Amino acid sequence: MLLHWSDHLLFIIVGVIIPLRTVLGTQPQLANIRFNTRMKIQLYWSNNLWLWLLCGAVAGVWWFNDRSWELIGLQSKLEWPSGWPLIVFAVFTLLYLWDTVSEVNSQQHREITAENLQSELGFLPATAYEYFHFIFLALTAGICEEFIFRGYFIRYFQCLLGQEETYTLAILLPALIFGAVHFYQGWRAVVKITAMAIMFGYVFVHTGSLWMLMIVHAFIDLLGGMIAWQLMRRG
Repeated sequence: MLLHWSDHLLFIIVGVIIPLRTVLGTQPQLANIRFNTRMKIQLYWSNNLWLWLLCGAVAGVWWFNDRSWELIGLQSKLEWPSGWPLIVFAVFTLLYLWDTVSEVNSQQHREITAENLQSELGFLPATAYEYFHFIFLALTAGICEEFIFRGYFIRYFQCLLGQEETYTLAILLPALIFGAVHFYQGWRAVVKITAMAIMFGYVFVHTGSLWMLMIVHAFIDLLGGMIAWQLMRRG
């Protein structure tokens, strides 16, 4: 795969400018806003639209340069990992579930987690109606973020850095960007999300497929939203 000037322009916009704007501008404002239902739904659907627009821009550049869709991870069939990628994926899944359970396994932990969610992530769903709209955002994030951060950015850095064998930086750099844009969730969440992104990148370069990663990513977001709903539900 040869890089085109459109690839560099796209990365500057999607991989540099937008993350910096998010970290320095949008994210600090979220903690100071008291969200009601209307505001949450507007946020969910505006982010939905924004992610699909970015995904469309990436797909447009890919199509403009006449590249195979399988190269970016859209294989004709679902590809499951095996060997070390499967072990890495299984270990991550177990650690993630253990960490999630540890946050809600006692009344004290549930109260602390609910308080943190309310003060730092007040835009998460707190009612069934809000969660219904959140479902669409979780599905969109699973599809679009994997397409952009794993599929496109890893291939971009692979070609830019010439890492056709190890992929080390090609996996790490997109993972760091992905973690940074979630800084509003706090340092602990950033570490978890960056680790997830590294693991996802490792699985992607060994399977060449995004389908399973999209499914798991959406499931993680859906689970996180459901936990928030149960801990913050009103009345």
